[in-house]
Amino acid sequence: MERMRATLVGRFLLLAVLALIVLVPLWYMASPTFARPPTWIAGTAMEKMFSWVKSFEVRGIQSVLHTAVQARARGPAGDVLVELTTRASYPVLGYGIALLWAMMLASRPRMWVLKALAGTVILFFFQALGICFTWLKDVVVLSGPTGSEYLGYSRFTANAILYGYQFSVLMMTPMLPILLWLLFNKRFVASLWLEAALEGPGEQAKAAPRTVAK
Repeated sequence: MERMRATLVGRFLLLAVLALIVLVPLWYMASPTFARPPTWIAGTAMEKMFSWVKSFEVRGIQSVLHTAVQARARGPAGDVLVELTTRASYPVLGYGIALLWAMMLASRPRMWVLKALAGTVILFFFQALGICFTWLKDVVVLSGPTGSEYLGYSRFTANAILYGYQFSVLMMTPMLPILLWLLFNKRFVASLWLEAALEGPGEQAKAAPRTVAK
């Protein structure tokens, strides 16, 4: 039973790695296209929530936000105030799509294509959340005292933005594709649990001492 479970897991890992090797370059080449939906979601939300947002755009693999926030920058004649423009790198936030599709290809659950497409749409919304917090983090950090005075943010608000960035970008980006895969592959996960449960009594029987009849 242990050999069967190892074979099942090993086959899945091998296929997932091979799929990643193929999918990651393809996904990266298509990143400017993949970046558009989450950037539109993030930019539209930011425009509705904050009056200092002027516009947003996708520039290659960068999600760019143009703001009216004043920040100090060095100029030929000394420091000058400029309107802050911040960027979020989509590959940092969007690699979960390639990871999800690789795992789905490796396990191939029922209706796996539809599930992978649904997972991609879900990932777009969480990528948009990561883009928003990346923009907000840069606005809070890069604008300095001038931007802080303009925005009127408290230290608590700034810390909440930084924690939101860590959660949405550093934690959810790698974890969410795996959670979606587990949700879409309940039968595969159940088979592993079943094999582990069946293996338990067998191992206990082997380990039990044998009594010799006299």
